[in-house]
Amino acid sequence: MNKVDVSTEMFDVAIIGYGPTGLALAYWLGRAGHKTVVADRWPELYSLPRAGHVDGEIMRLFQRMGMGEEIAGNSSVTKVTVVRDCDGEVLTSVPAEESDQGWEAHYSLFQPHLERALDARVRATGNVTVLQGWQAENIERRVDKTVKVSLAEGIGVRGVWGATGATMDVSARWLIGADGANSVVADFIDSTPEDLGYKARALVIFAERLDPTVGADMPDSEVGMNLTRPYVALRESGKRFARWEFMVHEHESTADMSAPEVAWKLIAPWGFTPDGARLVRHSVFEFRTILAEKWRDANILLAGDAAHRMPPHQGQGMCSGQRDAVGLAWRLDLVLRGVADGRLLDSYMEERRPHVRQLTINSAERGQQFWLTDPESGRQRDARMREGLLGDNLNKSYGAVPALTEGVLMKDVAGAVAPAGQLSPQFEVSVAGRRTLLDDVVGNGWLLIVRDAAALELLSSRANAAMQQISAYVWVADGQRPDDGPQDVDSSYNDWLDRLGLHCVLIRPDCYIFGGARDAEEMNYLSDSLLGQLHLNARLV
Repeated sequence: MNKVDVSTEMFDVAIIGYGPTGLALAYWLGRAGHKTVVADRWPELYSLPRAGHVDGEIMRLFQRMGMGEEIAGNSSVTKVTVVRDCDGEVLTSVPAEESDQGWEAHYSLFQPHLERALDARVRATGNVTVLQGWQAENIERRVDKTVKVSLAEGIGVRGVWGATGATMDVSARWLIGADGANSVVADFIDSTPEDLGYKARALVIFAERLDPTVGADMPDSEVGMNLTRPYVALRESGKRFARWEFMVHEHESTADMSAPEVAWKLIAPWGFTPDGARLVRHSVFEFRTILAEKWRDANILLAGDAAHRMPPHQGQGMCSGQRDAVGLAWRLDLVLRGVADGRLLDSYMEERRPHVRQLTINSAERGQQFWLTDPESGRQRDARMREGLLGDNLNKSYGAVPALTEGVLMKDVAGAVAPAGQLSPQFEVSVAGRRTLLDDVVGNGWLLIVRDAAALELLSSRANAAMQQISAYVWVADGQRPDDGPQDVDSSYNDWLDRLGLHCVLIRPDCYIFGGARDAEEMNYLSDSLLGQLHLNARLV
């Protein structure tokens, strides 16, 4: 239990919620040097698994946190998804798409492992005060525009939180609510929810193999579209655990379906019994499609499940929270350092909400398509799948993540943004004869990739000043600069620039492309667009 009193301190940022999104936010802000406090009602990290999937983009963020190999080592790569029809026959086997992020396209992990790794990175920054066992009770915005959060200490007994009677206040210039679906912060800013209409329940089961041969012949990922009880099964969620999601029908009670004998009966066809396995969790979850209408009120913002909830049918819930965290953190870093003013934060919701909204719609459509129980509808679906008419959801094991279309992106005169908004690739480079991934060399900030010295000369003095203020790493990809920078040994980046038809590309700290240029005129346009959208303080450029 934390017995520290921080009531007299003024923090740069206070975060409510220490799940994956809050952990990531605390890390990015702490690593950037900002004095941060994070509070969570539970005295310890949550020990039970929930989410289980991250994609190559999120693994790249974990790499930037210095824990990519650790997470990969405790996770399993999902290479193939088997889809079964109404009768349980294999309809198709779908290979995972190729990833250009330097990692595999899909990983199945055990969430408690991830949270422990993130927690260690947060504490190692030296800039984050972690208050576990403290629940946010009240929020007050002061006259000086700082925020005070009143906290109550509590203990958790068998999953029930109980107050001890101790209280404490924390104060900060900015407050972020990453406190989940029942967000105190969202209630305070009166953010009404938008309900997209999808609602379903599923019994989610995690089982640990005591005998490593149990279920060894399961597919990496299996979608069972049988009519009696549709399901999803993952051979591994982490190295030792298997995961299932079984539809819960409307007439079935949550209490009845949560009984351990129900879980054992459902997973028995895969060879899981009490003799060779242990139930880690068997809980009924409700899947919803909810998005907060407002993610910002002055210096108070929302992230993760406090801002959006989606069903797990495309494995993008936790991934979306990680995108929120890094997208909010790089903006807040510029504001806290005085490089940009607070208007930059307006682009956070403008950018993230339509992106996560589309993913939420995609996930709900997948659930509606695959979890049918009406015989006629199910067989018609199977027929359409065999004919390739439902290919968008069938051809990718989890579904493609859309590009960004709004926010801090370079737009042309017609308003189009491509290639801005696309996720930049990560290839191997060579440094002093050693091959490594590019991000390990250039870091986790802004990155300007230019083809050659001639392209570098396109930068105006104003553009150079802007790059300096955002601390951009400038890399000349042809390897002709007389320094010890990375070498594009396989010409991967030069080939990428060729495909884009560009001489330079500016990449944001979250790995998305801000924009690119082919000549001096376009470089000036890129620079002016960057200066305007970041709201850089005039005295700095």
